[in-house]
Amino acid sequence: MLLTVAFTLGRSALVARLGAGRVAEARRRAKLELPGILALLPPTPGKGGARFFLSASGHLVAFHRAVGLPAAESAALFRDALARAASWVPRPVRWLYRWVYFQPWFFRRVTDGTFGGGGFEGERVALGSGEIGVDYTACGIQQFLQRIGEAELGPHVCALDDLESEVFGLGLRRSGTIGRGASRCDFRWKRGA
Repeated sequence: MLLTVAFTLGRSALVARLGAGRVAEARRRAKLELPGILALLPPTPGKGGARFFLSASGHLVAFHRAVGLPAAESAALFRDALARAASWVPRPVRWLYRWVYFQPWFFRRVTDGTFGGGGFEGERVALGSGEIGVDYTACGIQQFLQRIGEAELGPHVCALDDLESEVFGLGLRRSGTIGRGASRCDFRWKRGA
């Protein structure tokens, strides 16, 4: 899904950097690469949140391998393509996404869908009204990237959380992430921040 979004709606950002011919070839290669990468994901029975996050990371790996640039460059290009694609998201959809994101039932469902699945470990953090938080003490994404030899993409996966927060106005702040060398990921979101 993310590959399609990046290569279709974010195409202009890719063409500006790579040229149309190279974008077409990278798209073809990424589509061929993706099934093999997704087959390497750890089993996550009953853990849809973990599966979603791991799959999204697999898309970045496929993109990285297809464009053949150093990790920082390919990840920045992927982020730029997704940012361009996000500009197509209508304002009411952004508002609805943000509203659902801060609903306690949704937050519980997403976090419960990660804890104990695919290498994710953590706990929800009680915060004030309009704020939600979770501390991850183990990150399945980083473990997966290390296992498949793509650990250099770790910090760049963390940057995709920042992009999501920017696009949908989630007010994300963190003092550190496991992918960027911290001992834990301390996610804090605040509505309206």
